[in-house]
Amino acid sequence: MTMSDTSLRRAFTLVELLVVMTIIAILIALLMPAVQSAREAARITQCQNNMKQVALACLNYEAAFKELPGYAGEKRPIRVRFEKDRRRNVALRGTPWPAQILPLMERGTLGRKLSLLGENYPDSPTPLIEEAVRGTVGSYHCPTRRDAKAYPLVKTYKQKYGDRGGRIDYAMNGGPAVPIENDHIGITNKSDGVWVYGKRVKTNKVSDGLSHSYLLGEKAMDLLRYETGDCFGDRSPIAGDPDRNGSTHSYVRYAARPPHVDIANNCLVCHDFGSAHFAGWNVAMVDGSVRLNTYTIDMEIHRASASIDQSEVIEYDH
Repeated sequence: MTMSDTSLRRAFTLVELLVVMTIIAILIALLMPAVQSAREAARITQCQNNMKQVALACLNYEAAFKELPGYAGEKRPIRVRFEKDRRRNVALRGTPWPAQILPLMERGTLGRKLSLLGENYPDSPTPLIEEAVRGTVGSYHCPTRRDAKAYPLVKTYKQKYGDRGGRIDYAMNGGPAVPIENDHIGITNKSDGVWVYGKRVKTNKVSDGLSHSYLLGEKAMDLLRYETGDCFGDRSPIAGDPDRNGSTHSYVRYAARPPHVDIANNCLVCHDFGSAHFAGWNVAMVDGSVRLNTYTIDMEIHRASASIDQSEVIEYDH
């Protein structure tokens, strides 16, 4: 190799290297939103698949027991009035709907443990009770929001069950409601949903149409309290406690206000539907179908879809 050939070969200059690094950084910045969007789309699909499994378990429960899972002898929900005459029915006292369907979610062992617990709720935990209450179900969780694991329990549940309990990100439809005047938290339930205070519902009572009536949907939560266990709408484990009138706030929601994306420091989450997805919130209908609804859904349509027997059949583009 001649000296002239050698002089023609040289390394990148610092300026050239910086230019290349800048171009790579710009390309990464351009690609990241698309990657994040694709990941979130996959999480939404997984959330819908989870809800589909839960909805089918509810329908299989109805096929086996001639009624949908639902009310379990719970006390009247806090800050909820009922326009219809509804009273507590202790004859149905037991575990709440997320525990009722466990055998149909291929979690029969956990279901049996919680069923025995529901027959005689304890005053203090034992190792066996703590183990059962910590049981989790992967299909009960939205992947955008949090992992399927046991989360801390607040004092009232901790005294009975121990430190941690399994949760659910989906809530059964309690029906249409309206906010109580001069009470920014309280609501009045206007008519029945699938979850009815004091009784169970059969699918033949859903006269508005199975494909037009909500079965369950994603529940609103406080953005800062996904894993703390003290969100107002997430304090009860799936084991429930019918003797605490705040228990249903963890697994029942009402169409009282527009559904919304999760926000921080929101004390209204115990009654509302909502989601961690910015694109919308997933809902399962009584026929087992699952759809993504927007947060801008008209309240008339939202409430009509939450009622099951008011002859409100409204076609809409979700």
